[in-house]
Amino acid sequence: MKINNKAYIIEKTERLPDIKTEGILLRHIKSGARVALLPNDDENKVFLIGFKTPPSDSTGVAHIIEHTVLCGSRRYPLRDPFMQLVKGSLNTFLNAMTFSDKTVYPAASCNEKDFKNLMNVYLDAVFYPNIYKYHEIFMQEGWRYELKAKDDELKINGIVYSEMKGDMSSPDSAVFDYISEAMFPDTPYGVNSGGDPEKIPTLTYEDYLEFHKKYYHPSNSYIVLYGNVDMEERLSWLDENYLSAFDKKDIDAFIPKQTHFGDRKPRVSEKKYSIAKDDDPNGKAYFALSFLCGESRDHLECRAMKLLSEVLINRDGAPVREALLDAGIGDDIYAEYDTHMLEFPFSVIAKNVNEEDEKKFCDIVLDTFAKEAERGIDEKALLASLNRLEFKFREGECDGDPRGLDFALCMMQSWLYDDKCAFDYLHFLDDYADLKKRIGSGYFEELIKKYILSSDHSVLVKLMPEAGLVEKKDEELKVKLAEYKKTLTDEEIEKLIRETKALEEYQNHEATKEELDMLPSLERSDISRFGVPFYNEERTIGGAHGVFHNIDTNGITYLKLFFDISDLPEKYIPYAGLLASVLSRMDTNFHTYAELNTEIKLNTGCLDFVYSVIGKYGKSGEYTPLYGIYMKVMPENVKFALDCAREIITSTKFEDKKRLHDIITEIRSDKKREFVSSGHAVAVTRARSYHSAADAYLQRLCGVDFYFFICELCDSFDIKYADIADSLDKVAKTIFNPAKMTVSLAADRAGCEEVEKYLPVFEAELNKTKRTCLGNRAAILPEKKNEGFMIPSGVQYLGRDGNIVKAGVKYTGALQVARTAVNCEYLYNNIRVRGGAYGCGSGFSSDSGNGYFLSFRDPKLAETDEIYKKTGEYLRRLVLDEKELTKYVIGTMAAYERPMSPAEKIIRSFRAYLSGKKYEDVNRERGEILDVTAEEIRNCADAYDAIISSGCICAVGNVEVVKKNSEMFDSLITIN
Repeated sequence: MKINNKAYIIEKTERLPDIKTEGILLRHIKSGARVALLPNDDENKVFLIGFKTPPSDSTGVAHIIEHTVLCGSRRYPLRDPFMQLVKGSLNTFLNAMTFSDKTVYPAASCNEKDFKNLMNVYLDAVFYPNIYKYHEIFMQEGWRYELKAKDDELKINGIVYSEMKGDMSSPDSAVFDYISEAMFPDTPYGVNSGGDPEKIPTLTYEDYLEFHKKYYHPSNSYIVLYGNVDMEERLSWLDENYLSAFDKKDIDAFIPKQTHFGDRKPRVSEKKYSIAKDDDPNGKAYFALSFLCGESRDHLECRAMKLLSEVLINRDGAPVREALLDAGIGDDIYAEYDTHMLEFPFSVIAKNVNEEDEKKFCDIVLDTFAKEAERGIDEKALLASLNRLEFKFREGECDGDPRGLDFALCMMQSWLYDDKCAFDYLHFLDDYADLKKRIGSGYFEELIKKYILSSDHSVLVKLMPEAGLVEKKDEELKVKLAEYKKTLTDEEIEKLIRETKALEEYQNHEATKEELDMLPSLERSDISRFGVPFYNEERTIGGAHGVFHNIDTNGITYLKLFFDISDLPEKYIPYAGLLASVLSRMDTNFHTYAELNTEIKLNTGCLDFVYSVIGKYGKSGEYTPLYGIYMKVMPENVKFALDCAREIITSTKFEDKKRLHDIITEIRSDKKREFVSSGHAVAVTRARSYHSAADAYLQRLCGVDFYFFICELCDSFDIKYADIADSLDKVAKTIFNPAKMTVSLAADRAGCEEVEKYLPVFEAELNKTKRTCLGNRAAILPEKKNEGFMIPSGVQYLGRDGNIVKAGVKYTGALQVARTAVNCEYLYNNIRVRGGAYGCGSGFSSDSGNGYFLSFRDPKLAETDEIYKKTGEYLRRLVLDEKELTKYVIGTMAAYERPMSPAEKIIRSFRAYLSGKKYEDVNRERGEILDVTAEEIRNCADAYDAIISSGCICAVGNVEVVKKNSEMFDSLITIN
């Protein structure tokens, strides 16, 4: 396309066939802003503005600014336009992210008017934020002293402060910050851009403002426009409304390279992380051996290193992984690297190791790399991993995010460091083809020699457990604050009290109608009353009962085989959960698990064993547990996928004692991590299991009950090993019964023909399996336990759950609009803004009638619960004019309007089929949302009261805080 706007000069154009566009790189003449255009026919339009923001310390200044610029601006002076946008936008993505050297603000929408609105609010926020007018914004989002009365205890609070207390409580998260700190002591990568909770309170308001003044200028900006966008119109708008107001200037955002240590041996850095007071620290260390690699500007080399991490470390059977596990070092081995840096580290990480194995760990890693470089890396494994990457790209899956956002972030890996390299990372298929040609040429082996075996800049980070470290630090902070308070004069104490009160007044300030009207918004008439249809056609598929989904799959065959496991006795339900992690990860009679891993990646886009518990739509308490085989393949590989699945099901060697032990200990590590990293999900699903039979079943398959089951297996493995192997074998033979199978298929004609041809063969082979009756079917009954799980964390996660239908409240679409109002106003303002939690929310399920509350990285517990309890009261008093109500309707519909990939459409359709949900149910709910009245919103108070009245509550959090509030729970449990 041609660009005729004289406010810009074209610096580069480049054909980008992989994303069906021509990339155009522009420079705004007056302001110096960089602008990249990626025009194509994707309706999910993406806008991104980013800034290079290298920090000089670990106060989290870049992260705090990311939060605070979204708290009001010149054109939109209300306190939180970001949340007002969430209320009234059809966005498909709306967020901001702080990296180690940049901060980005992406937004996406399929609606053109909405897309323009998002651009306007974001650009006004980053260039003209209210942070210079209101010190309270810094106090709210960053950190503050809290002192309401002279005799009160002095405390520290703040949203970023709470977020990072939670983040740094997780050793799996903290280890990456410690790697960077040790690897890059002389560059911005050596500090924590998110913020170290111990350093955040040293950030002054003046230094924070200075950081924004320095870096948030168009000359330091990177702007991306992607999709079906009128680029000429947007460029003119950008120039006239924002960029032309600035003059180009030189901004020192230089990021230096790290001077190499020059040592052949790794430098050692030791850090601590917290475990429970009564937990045994032996065997709980983390080791991370990291090597400084090349620059992220070298896109081919970066992608090659990604392949090496997969082939040599991350995949089952990978040589480095296997060598460490065989030596008894760690229970989980994985590789990490971050190419969103000028130079990137390549790390081998071992979890739960013994401190005395330090030398052994390093020797094995280096020796194994040396052996692989000498004998040559498994060419088939390299090709298999490349195939999986290429399959994912062609499929268009981006983990639910807009594709354009993925492309924009890819650009930042090179563009940030070299304007000439803006589009380098967008040549996906060319890079994959190039890497395929290099297999067997010695290229990959030379990378190992260059960056690992010949490294003169490496570090060993030892993250050592310390019992009760969180409690120790909390007590030290408490003493420190008390001592600090003693040094304050009466005038200084009064100042803190005034500041605390001023913040409360600021947070309690209600936006005026005039301020709210300044924000652009949509109308209800902008939204269709008809949702995306279900694509379900019952038919016989390969001789089996099935559902065909008539969806364009871009030539991919999506085949799912689901088996009803309702007859599985309760004793064996957790074994079914374990089985999903074992199948394809152990040897069969015909292949080693490493060979299986390679063959599956070489010939499929996916071959997974999954489970699901499907509730009956509108019928609380009725559900069906299912076990499935999920395959994504090209038509010519349908036979392979079915043959491979049959081999795994019928001939896995469960009796391999060591391999079984390795998998079970890895699962224990992963499940334990969830308490810290996803405590909100643990809390709310556990609370739901107290009243929901379906969720009580899920708890045994994959939840807290499953975690305790896995811990028991680990603790008594030598005694129970034979019984574990036998139980897995019995469960596999019981589950995969073609008589209980339902098929889901989406494919073109070639794919359908292959499935029709080979599925009967698969069924016939399975029917040869000798089955035995394992006992009576499970009768899972929910039990209210109301547990408080205590973990070594500086924050809490609180969940409440209940079923509104059982309480006599009818589900309607109005509940979803009420949810938007509650989340964006009441909970947000009371739990996040005033309370300092990083996140909070509530919600309802149309299928089951379940409703929930949750909080995330929350410094409080009982106070949050009191806020939950008053939600119904808030709704009954809620007065909404038509404009405000319409905003809530629009914000609610955003979740219903998000574009779906073929795979997502298939999953949605099949779940609807299994649950009995009809297309008319979808459209009825849409109508109830679009036609909702203010009175109906107020009536939703009964639903929120029903959640509370169910009395189902669960928390995951700090030991002392949970103990202090023990009256909230029936039992307290320490997670070791």
